[in-house]
Amino acid sequence: MAAADQADRFADELLAAYAVLDPTSAVVEAGAKEPERLTDYSPAGHQARADFAAAGLRKIGALAAESERDRRLLDHLGERLESLIEFHDSGEDLRELHAAATGPLQMIRQAIDAAVPAGDADAADREAGWALVAERLADVPRALAGYAESLALAADRGQVAAARQIDLVVVRCDGWIADTEQLAAAYAGGPQQAALNVAATDAVTAYQRLASWLSTDLKPKANPSEGFGPDRYAIWLRKFLGVRPDLAELYAWGWDEVEAIEAQLRAEAAVILPGAGLGEVLDHLDGPGSPGMIGSPAEFADWLQGVLERTVSELDGTHFDIPEPLRRIESRVTTSAGTMYIGPSADLTRPGRVWWQLPEGDTEFATWYAYTTVYHEGVPGHHLQIGYESWRNPLGQRLNLLGGLSAGQEGWALYAERLMDELGFYTQPGARLGHLFAQLLRAARVVIDIGLHLELPDREGRRWTADAAYDMLANRCQQGGYASAELARYLGRPAQALAYKAGERVWLDARAASGLPSREFHRRALDLGSLGLGQLAAALRQD
Repeated sequence: MAAADQADRFADELLAAYAVLDPTSAVVEAGAKEPERLTDYSPAGHQARADFAAAGLRKIGALAAESERDRRLLDHLGERLESLIEFHDSGEDLRELHAAATGPLQMIRQAIDAAVPAGDADAADREAGWALVAERLADVPRALAGYAESLALAADRGQVAAARQIDLVVVRCDGWIADTEQLAAAYAGGPQQAALNVAATDAVTAYQRLASWLSTDLKPKANPSEGFGPDRYAIWLRKFLGVRPDLAELYAWGWDEVEAIEAQLRAEAAVILPGAGLGEVLDHLDGPGSPGMIGSPAEFADWLQGVLERTVSELDGTHFDIPEPLRRIESRVTTSAGTMYIGPSADLTRPGRVWWQLPEGDTEFATWYAYTTVYHEGVPGHHLQIGYESWRNPLGQRLNLLGGLSAGQEGWALYAERLMDELGFYTQPGARLGHLFAQLLRAARVVIDIGLHLELPDREGRRWTADAAYDMLANRCQQGGYASAELARYLGRPAQALAYKAGERVWLDARAASGLPSREFHRRALDLGSLGLGQLAAALRQD
């Protein structure tokens, strides 16, 4: 067997076998459609995945790579398996509990949502999709029970999340309960209704049971310290970035980015309302009757779908070559699931979807700040990169199963936001200001995340505290009601917040060094597929 065939076949077999052990990730991260059951998050399930990783590492050691492509693939697999083992041996897999966008509880919900059939599905696909929703919902009680078993074992070892994370997950359980009830009602009659109703009722009971246990049993044992410290931080850093960068250099660079972006914000605000302060400009953009205000969630969903489709049309054939199957993209509006992108199924029959969380109870929704996030989640951001991987190479998409791709993917999406500024797309009133605020938040994430967990001083020599981080998010970054959720995210899921700016820097440096026209650079960049940050930087230099 040729070395290239051997490497590809090994990777394909490895990832297919791992998908059986982690079906929830297979659905959410790798586009699998078939799994009916959810991942086993019990201690036995975590141990099975760690044992699998150890066996896979031994097999990699016996393989030879005769090309750079194969070496890149095998090195990535080896690094990911080593990271998985490290995460397990440290006990981080058992104790993981946070309210951020990914994690066991969030992945369970996303796997269920992924089964909802597309709006234009035919009758057979519609019924099959809703049957799969019912099957995954029916497995929620088992998945949550296993998850609680792991948290209990970690607690017996003295490894418990901070009270902030426990409280927030309890609140999120209420949201997941509401989503579950709405999901069963959304089917609106048919042969799957009885199964959906039973499964939804059991899932709601399971979420209620978990929330009660978290409040009454786990919270009294909560960790009084919210910072993870250097040893735990290093483990999470590798998990999300696939590399361990020079944190002192990254921290200093993050501060430089914060200050540079703040200067751009002041200049842009002066363009919108000359002589006004930043607060006055924001009041102007958010005020009643301001341009871009939308009066209902349904209208916002229509606006979002329109921006997604127009952007595909305007970029295809100019700065990107967008394959025909990826020109189809759906928008969904929610009040609890979070704003995120879920990629298409591996066979591209289920389209990529942008989920957008709107504040519950609001009656008007501003769009000036939202354009940059649409480009981040849609095209040319996540939908183009992740969807392109599905179209070009399903093996590459399955590499998402092992993680470590956050920096390459979030870095690309942040690069996409900046590219749209370079191309002059932020022409709507306030849209460029919204883009700059998004950039400021990502730069602030670098300094807050590193500063909180490693207890480094800020630019004035003061030690970071949760209150200081909240103040920066709420006031300097203008996050308002989102500041608490942002802070909890960094404290509960360390290092992932670094992925955006750290990854963007790699993409920007590579483009500058390539000297290629943007369309050619983008084609080569997307052809690389999914890699960890260290390997991505090396591959971009070589290619």
